[in-house]
Amino acid sequence: MITINTKQITEDNFKKFGRVVKSPKGEPTAQANDFKFWSDITDYEIDGTTEIGICTVYKQPKNIINGMERHLLTPEILIPIDAPFVLPLLKEGDSGENAEAFQVDIGEVVIIDNSVWHGACLPVEKIEASYFVIFKKGTPQDDVYKKQIEEFEIHFEI
Repeated sequence: MITINTKQITEDNFKKFGRVVKSPKGEPTAQANDFKFWSDITDYEIDGTTEIGICTVYKQPKNIINGMERHLLTPEILIPIDAPFVLPLLKEGDSGENAEAFQVDIGEVVIIDNSVWHGACLPVEKIEASYFVIFKKGTPQDDVYKKQIEEFEIHFEI
């Protein structure tokens, strides 16, 4: 079985799959005694109305991935709610040896580009993790393409 190691996500190592948004480091756009606000830290395009869902994933005995999905008409945005997660991705090819896995921490957001194969996230440090999922309205009914892939196991080494 193929084994891949988890990577800490960075803008550079994730760019072939989409974008990662991290907390801004510069001066806020606006601030007062009771708030700081940074605007326009990223953008994305979706043709039409979006929907927001929540996915909860559960720790398994082994971090085995044997199937993935993609969406042709929309990017997918994932935002951790209560725990970090590991996101498995496959850009090219059909086998696990072409897969990568990235840890996404609370306070980070990933935008997966259209057509990128991805698996359900894996919880880190907890037995379950929830995250927001944002994409074009109707995606679960009209724009989910699934495929079985050669099994691979993800090791968390971060």
